[in-house]
Amino acid sequence: MSERTDISFDAALMMALRADAQRELDSLPTPKQFEEIYPDTSQWDERMTEALKKKKHHPVLKRVLIAALTLVMLTVGALAVSADFRRAVYTMIQKFLPIEMQLTYQVDGEPLEWLPDGYSDHYVPNGFEMDDVQKFERAENFLHVYSSKETEESYTARCSIIQPGQQSLFDNEHTVYETVKVGEADGVLGTSTDEHGKNVYTLSWEHRGITHTVMGNIPYDEIMKIAEGIR
Repeated sequence: MSERTDISFDAALMMALRADAQRELDSLPTPKQFEEIYPDTSQWDERMTEALKKKKHHPVLKRVLIAALTLVMLTVGALAVSADFRRAVYTMIQKFLPIEMQLTYQVDGEPLEWLPDGYSDHYVPNGFEMDDVQKFERAENFLHVYSSKETEESYTARCSIIQPGQQSLFDNEHTVYETVKVGEADGVLGTSTDEHGKNVYTLSWEHRGITHTVMGNIPYDEIMKIAEGIR
């Protein structure tokens, strides 16, 4: 950082993010405008109630976790990548919007082409089994889904090589975020509650060109052990 800088980078970034979030809020319709656009929303409640009745016998939390990890990942465009760098430099920008937390990854250099050989989550809590039907494994990413029949708890572990401009979106309306350490890396930990009042943790971090996410309604200590066992 230049000695002529009058304000820290973190402070400037925070002010910029707050200003951007405020612009997002200002662009939303007012309650009166919303009523004019959607004069009758009674059918929404009926449809949601009917949908919940049809799904009441399914493990709701597990499906929510899988949807959060497999559907919200998207690529929004490529940044310029310089071939002059033999090793890429990755920057994670955390941005809070009205109803979601956004992580954007910038890449300076050549990103990885695939995960290292054998890269996986090597710690599994006692009593948990992998769901082979819902998992996927590719050279560039993987998603592992685990559940415990005894405790009815579930969690997922996902890793993916970082692509330029890649974004991850997470719930911000019902989740509190804080910064934590995962080994040598800085991580973002989100805490929310499920329909039974049980804590649900979402831990995300970047390390050596790979983005990681561990999410589940299991104890915090187990979330950290799983995270630290990914290598």
